Amino acid sequence: MSVYTQDEVERINKIKETNDRLEQFFLDKRAEWNKMVEPLYEVLKFEITIESSKRIMETQALCLSYRQMITEQISVFLDKRSKQEVKLKRLKQDKFIWYATSFGVKTNMGEKTLLIEAHVAEEQRNVELIENYIEFLRQSNKILESLQFTIKNIIELFNYLGKY
Repeated sequence: MSVYTQDEVERINKIKETNDRLEQFFLDKRAEWNKMVEPLYEVLKFEITIESSKRIMETQALCLSYRQMITEQISVFLDKRSKQEVKLKRLKQDKFIWYATSFGVKTNMGEKTLLIEAHVAEEQRNVELIENYIEFLRQSNKILESLQFTIKNIIELFNYLGKY
């Protein structure tokens, strides 16, 4: 007895391919963000001078700009995750109804749950990939916030020392 129909196998393979592409997309986006943000930390190594103050101010402005970009991306991917969760819930419902009414073997609730989870594993992976990227963006946002706070303290120290 086969649990998967040919259509089901094709659907699972299609979403697996989509997930593999999505995973690579997120890896590339993480690398892109890291490449953009890493140079900002150079400002922490500067000696506080009038010449370096321009670079410090530019870095603070970039932090603010990047944080806005991250916030927008978080919003976009939260929407995508929401849509995927709806699809996942509907698929679980469909599979439950199929196992409750059309499956040739009587199963209890625990067995149905195991069977359904296997059917929707790739859809669940899709949601988890999106959640992981959202978490990366949130952590990046926190790091940039900390960097802005550090820059603010550098500027206050600069003012205190009377070199501004």
